[in-house]
This record gives sequence, C-alpha cells and structure tokens, in this order.
Amino acid sequence: MAEMTPEQQKAMAIAAARLRLSQTQQTQQPSAAEPPPQTGEELRARIYADLAAKREAAPTQRQPAVDRYGLPADDALSVARTGVGGLIEGIPIIGPPIRYGTERAAAATVAAFSDETYDQVMDRMNEATRAEKAANPIVDKGAQITGAVAGTIPAIMAAPAAFGAGGGSLLLRSGISGLTGATIGGVDAGVRSGGDAEKIKEGIYWGGLFGLGGPAAGKVIGAGARSLVDALRTRTAARVAGMDPQAFGYFRRAVTDDGLDAATLPQRLDETGANAIPADLGPNLQKQAGAVAATPGPGQTTVKTALADRQAGANARIGQTIDETVGTNVVPSEVRAGIEANQESFGPHYREVFRGARPYDMTPIADAMEADISRLRGPSQARLRQVRDMLNVANSNVLSTDPGVMFQTRQAIDGLLKTEIDPKAIATLIEARQMLDDGLTRAVPRIKELDAGFSELARQDEALTRGQQVLDSGRTAPRPSELAAEVEQGVQPQGMQIGPSAVPLRLSQGARAEIDRIVGTNSNDIVAMNKLIKGEGDWNRARLSTLFGPEKADRLFKVLENERIYADTANTVTRNSETAARIAAQNELGGGGGNFGVKEAFKAGGFLGAARSAAIDKADDIVKALMSSNTGNVTRESLARALIGEQREKLVEGLMRGQAIGTTPALVDPVVKALLLNAGTARTR
Repeated sequence: MAEMTPEQQKAMAIAAARLRLSQTQQTQQPSAAEPPPQTGEELRARIYADLAAKREAAPTQRQPAVDRYGLPADDALSVARTGVGGLIEGIPIIGPPIRYGTERAAAATVAAFSDETYDQVMDRMNEATRAEKAANPIVDKGAQITGAVAGTIPAIMAAPAAFGAGGGSLLLRSGISGLTGATIGGVDAGVRSGGDAEKIKEGIYWGGLFGLGGPAAGKVIGAGARSLVDALRTRTAARVAGMDPQAFGYFRRAVTDDGLDAATLPQRLDETGANAIPADLGPNLQKQAGAVAATPGPGQTTVKTALADRQAGANARIGQTIDETVGTNVVPSEVRAGIEANQESFGPHYREVFRGARPYDMTPIADAMEADISRLRGPSQARLRQVRDMLNVANSNVLSTDPGVMFQTRQAIDGLLKTEIDPKAIATLIEARQMLDDGLTRAVPRIKELDAGFSELARQDEALTRGQQVLDSGRTAPRPSELAAEVEQGVQPQGMQIGPSAVPLRLSQGARAEIDRIVGTNSNDIVAMNKLIKGEGDWNRARLSTLFGPEKADRLFKVLENERIYADTANTVTRNSETAARIAAQNELGGGGGNFGVKEAFKAGGFLGAARSAAIDKADDIVKALMSSNTGNVTRESLARALIGEQREKLVEGLMRGQAIGTTPALVDPVVKALLLNAGTARTR
C-alpha cells in the first residue's frame, strides 16, 4: 500500500476524531423536551447557546467552539479561516472555483473515512462556512476585497495596455479599460451566479463603468501619491547631500534641466578640470548662481568669492600648463643672437682654408653666365649681370682667379635671395649660386665641411622664424601637411653634416614664443587668448600636434577650453546677478517694464517661440523664487555651496538618492485600477 500524503493523514485524523465525537454523542441521549439537532445550522445554534450559558454560569472559564469538522476550535481560528477563505474567494473569476474545489476535495476525503456521505459532509461544511461569514462579516468583506485586488494586480502589470495603462489619449485608454472591466465583471458574475443572465448583465455594466474611470482616477491618485512620496524622497536626499531641502530641490531641478544626473555630473566635472564647479555645467545652474549672487547675504558672498578666487589664478594655471606641454618660453631675438654668434665663429675657419688655396680658373662659370645674360630679360637678366660683375677684379673688367672672390660672390647671392620676390630671378640666382658652389668645392675641398655647419645654423634661423608663423591664419601660415613635411625634411642632415638637424627644435621654439606672445597680450581676456591659440578650425591643433605631440597638444587645448568655461561662468553669473538685481530694484520702485510672456513670444516667434519662452520662464521662476524674501538665507547659502562644488561626493550621493523623485510609485496605478475594477464586480456578488 502506498504511503499517504500529509493531507490524507490530516483528513484521516479529522475523520477519526469525528467518529469518536459521534460515538460520544450517541451515548448521551437528549431529553424528550429537547430533540437532537437535525442540520448543521441547528448544531451551530445549539453550540453557541451552550457556550453562552456556560459563560453566564462561569464567566472566567472560556468554552471552546466547534469547527466545521465537529472539533473544538477557538474564535481566532474561525477568524483566520474566514480571512483565508475570503482571500481565495475574492480573486476575480477563478477565486470561487479554487475555494469550492478545495472544500469539495476535503469533503470527499472526510466522507471516505467516516460513516457520512459526501453530500452530508458537504452540506455541513457549507453551513459552517455561512455561519463563519455571518459571525465575521467585516473580516470576510475585507479579505475578499484584498484577494480581488491582489489577484488583479498581476494581470494589470503583465498587460498594462489592456487596462488603459498604455499609450494614447486619456479617452482611448479609458475606453480600453472600460472594455476590460466589462469583460471581467461579466465573466466573474457568471461564474459566481452559475450563469444567471441578469447577474452577468449587471457585472458587465458595473465592471465597464468602474473600468472606464480607471485611467483618470489612476492619474489623479497617482499624482497625489507622487507628490507625497516626492516630498519624503526630497527630504531624505537633501539630508544625504547635506543641503536644505528647498535648496536641494532647486539644485536637482537645474541639474535635470541641464541634461545631467547623478552619473554624468561627476563625469562632466572631471572633464572640465580640477577647478570646475557645478555652476560651469549648464545655463540653468548658471542662472541659479546668478540669482544667489544678486541677493545680499552669505550666499552672495560664497558665490562671488569662489568665482573671483578661481579667476585670479587663471593665468598661473594656463602658464603652468603651457610650460608642461610645449616647454619653457624662449625669446626669439635671444635665440637668433646665439645663432648669429655661432655663424661668426666660422669666420676664422674660412680664412684658414683660403690661406693656402691656389688660383682657380672661373672662365667656364663666367662664360655660362654671359650666355644666360644674352638671352634673359627683365629682373633675371639684371640680377645675373650683377653677379657676373662681382667675379671681376675690383674696379676692372678682368675675371678674377681668386677662390675668395667666388666665396664672397656666393655670400652676396645669399643676401640677394632674401629680398628678391621675382620667381624667375630667384631661380636664376639659385642656379648661379650652384655653379659657384661647385667651383669652390673643387678649388677649396675643405670648405664643404665649414659650409655644412654654417648652413645648419642658417636653417635653424629660418626655422625659428617659420615657427612663429605656425599659429597664423593668413597665407604665410603653413598647412598641417606642409608643416609635417617641413619637420620631416628639416630633421635630415644636409651636405656633409653629421647627425640630425636642429630645425624641428627651432620650429617648436618659434611656436612656443608665439604662444607666449598671445598669452601676454591677452592675459585679461581668456576668451580671446583661447581663440587665438586654438584658431577657428582644427589646423592649429594639428600643427601643434606635429611640433609637440598629440597628447600635449590635446592637454593644452583642453585646459584652454576649461579656462574659457570658467571665465564664461564668471561673466555670466556676474552679468546675470547685476541684471537681476537691477530688475528687482526697478520692480520694487515701480519702474519695471512689464513681462514678455508666452503670449508675446507666440506673437513674435509662433509655436517655437512660445515653447522657448515657456522653457525660459520655467527657469526664471526659480530665479525669482531665489531672490524672493520668502526664500531664506539658509536656503540660498546651502544652494550657493552646492553650486560652487563643496562636498561633491555628498552632492552626488544625494542626487542618486533622489533619482526616483518625480516618478509615481510602481504599484500605485495597478492598485488603483484593481480597486476600481473590483469595486464594480463586488456590486454583483
């Protein structure tokens, strides 16, 4: 035989107890004047009467009641049984079948182990249930309502659109909710009434009526619940942030309106630099800072002092960053003087190599020049005739054979090239110089070693000047690709030079000197300084990246941008505070010019103008509230300290705690709809 389940064992214990009670009752025959009870109702009435009599005879002795199985039970058990049964029975549509199915299973088990039939046990259990409901009506009604609401909430959360919680207008959602309510009401009434048409019709009517009002009621009640919960949430979050609750509300609203939250606020502060404050991060936060700065009190002092102290250190911070990224400053004239001094040091060496030089026949060079002179015209011809005459013995038409004359002529050509602007004349001079250079190489072999050193210094001098043009915006400024090519070519050694050239160094020194000039002439205008160094497009960033490296250029540009933001905050707060204070004084004296409201904005700019005006008015309302005498100094001081970034960690933690502010608690809407739906179906029960 299979082992019995706990439920079967319980049923058998109940049946055995019932059998013993029945045998005891058979040995006690009732008097002739008092016939034995025939129904469960009579049995319960007899028990209650006996209990009342015993209480009167012995008030201190409480006699046990008898439960539906005929076993002793106290009132608390009866109340609990009524409540549990009501919870199950209250579930719409499926509640009654679940409860009665459970009772039928219990009756079948009891009948199987007793001398009663199934119908007798079932009748007695039904009578006992009705008696318990009658004895505990409030418990039964409350349990049924609770069961109905608890049984409906999962359906509402699983399919919110079916209960009017989806998208669309209020009218559409109300219609959908009404249809759902009518369906639930009709089916529930049919189940409970055994298919009674009148009850079904009544269930459809009341279910649809209350379902129709679900979305509207949910919105109203949800708004009320949200306001109450928001007040509690704001107070808790403000305590965590170390702020006055009203000030925290203003601060949080500005943070939200500027598109920030607890996660992005610290991230943006880090991106804006170590000296950044929340007031730097958006126009709404700046407006609040301006309002506090316009109102006399400790808050005004806090904001203005913090901004003034930060602004006073701007040039020092910029200078330190420039030194760390592009190197210490150099003075171009001092660098150029050093280059020229080094070039002059080559003079004795040149004289030394020419001291033992032999005469050199320059006839082929002179003939080539004369041939070109005969066919050239214009500046090219004039410049080349000037060079040809330099090759003669002084004050004569005799061609010299002194290699020193070739050297001096070559030097003279270098001077002419610095001032010549005609491209053909420049080409002619370069060709003539090359012929002389080749002749010198043959006449004085050691001269090329000296030329390499002297030429390197000349290239460095040119690179220093070129570097000062890197940040220009005119035609003389090199394009990023051109500068990259110049650096690549400049580092290569020329002629007999050994090792890399210092041309890239001189280019970077020239650019560094130009940055210092810009900073020095715009120290009181961070915005102008920023614009001149960064330029209009991306060329300056690319050119500085070529000279100093991408990381250093990016860091320099980031610091300059941060300082521009700091300066903009200081200017905006000061400007707003002065304007706000002036308007407040005008209004106080009766000289205000009136308000430019949404209506005026619509006239000026249509719907977009009205929308913009409404958004601005929303922020202006907070500004007016902050400047109002109704807002205390404690609130303004608390907000001021938040806007300048005191206790950032607490601010962020408070914002995190306040993330749920403005949202309706999750179960409010489902509970309201469940209550309304079941209020309709309850009228048919």
